[in-house]
Amino acid sequence: MELAGQSTPRVAIYARQSVDEDQGIAQQIEDCRTEVFRRGWRVVAEYQDNDTSASKERGPKTAWSAMLKGFDAGEFDTMIVTETSRITRSLGDVLDIRPPRRDIRVVVAREGIDTELDDFMLKQLVLLAEREVRIKTERAARYAVGRRLAGHPTPGMPPHGYRWVPSIERDAAGTRYRIDETEAEDIRQIFSEFLAGAPLAQVARDLNDDGKLTRRGARWDATMVRRVLLNPLYAALLPPAQPTGKFDATSIDLEACTPGAWQAIVERHQLVASRGRLIGVRPNHSGTARKWLLSGLAVCGSCSRPVRSASGQTHPTAPVDGGSAAPSRRYHAYRCPNGHFMRNGDIIDEYVAEVCIARLARKDAADLLAPRSDWMDVATLNSTREALKRRRQSIASFVARGLMTDTDADESLVSIAHELQSIGDQIALAVLEDPLAEVAAVEDVRDWWMGASLARRRLVVEALMAVKIHPVGNGKRVTTLSGAAATISVEWITR
Repeated sequence: MELAGQSTPRVAIYARQSVDEDQGIAQQIEDCRTEVFRRGWRVVAEYQDNDTSASKERGPKTAWSAMLKGFDAGEFDTMIVTETSRITRSLGDVLDIRPPRRDIRVVVAREGIDTELDDFMLKQLVLLAEREVRIKTERAARYAVGRRLAGHPTPGMPPHGYRWVPSIERDAAGTRYRIDETEAEDIRQIFSEFLAGAPLAQVARDLNDDGKLTRRGARWDATMVRRVLLNPLYAALLPPAQPTGKFDATSIDLEACTPGAWQAIVERHQLVASRGRLIGVRPNHSGTARKWLLSGLAVCGSCSRPVRSASGQTHPTAPVDGGSAAPSRRYHAYRCPNGHFMRNGDIIDEYVAEVCIARLARKDAADLLAPRSDWMDVATLNSTREALKRRRQSIASFVARGLMTDTDADESLVSIAHELQSIGDQIALAVLEDPLAEVAAVEDVRDWWMGASLARRRLVVEALMAVKIHPVGNGKRVTTLSGAAATISVEWITR
């Protein structure tokens, strides 16, 4: 209670916590209200900073800033908190609320502090808290270095394909990432399709068509697919730390990555190849996704221009007996950009698919599926790269022992750097998948075709054949495979 002759303080409650948990804030507010009621005072304002650190500067959009403005406007004269740490862990913030800048009466309910009597204890506790923060920061920095050397990722949301392992469930190695097999299949499909030659947007379209979404329930797009293909975490590589807010996946040096203490979803050479195809190339976020098998692949038999997909519409006529006409319907079509034809695409796609399946199922299909003549041994290339890295380490040792001059070392290191770059480029080329290589291992070609993505089917068509679609004349319709065969030319490509 206030003494006779003194006015009742106008109190502002301030509550803050570093994590976003409404229950903690609510408890602070309730405890402060109880103390205000016990003293017979009145609350005129409540300020809440949820998920706000007291050891970092609080910006103009925080409740702390709004509270200071409220005091400057004369809205209250006393603030109450449950503990000193709710106010701040920095003496600089105390100077914002105490003379000479401001003279806010501060009451700390659980620690028995009232600055109207003495603010020495308040400042002393804040100084102790500030020291604790500094010690914890230094300890966290040492821990982070040790954690990174051990190959453990930072806490937080793991990338698509992995789940975070709580500390209580970790193995003896302390593994933080566990593969989510359902999501990991998406990642493997992304790398496989892209390295076979599918555009980013086509990879995204195929994922969406299969009903696969990101962890947040969003549809895939070219930007998301590109982000996956650049991410070293999928090859169990922990990249060096980058400045906060300035992360750039393209600037990561894979040689500077730490081997991760978790299971990889893709091989390192797949990551090297995908990054080699993307880094230095301007992102094409609009992409070249196709919805149909032959869009942009088949050509017009009259002018040799690539055909385009289109949407046709039927125009049924009423029967002569006076009945009503069948309803109009839309259908997938291919058209010549020069106007030579517009034909129903379903029967054309079916025919070309049957031709592909039949050709790949023949005994002499092995000739088509033979490895490319430019195929390189990835294992040999990797061995060469490791040998170069060992030479680089030896040079550093020679310099340290005085067995090599700095000038000679610089020349050797530059030469090794060029060789490593060349080896990386060769690995990138070696693991670019031949779209027909996958078919060589299957027993049932038809079953493979039906389960393959549209991107993979298109890549097979592009690798196997040149397709020409011929005009059939106005008013004529092709509705059978035999009719399609008479109006579609297929020329086999020699590999």
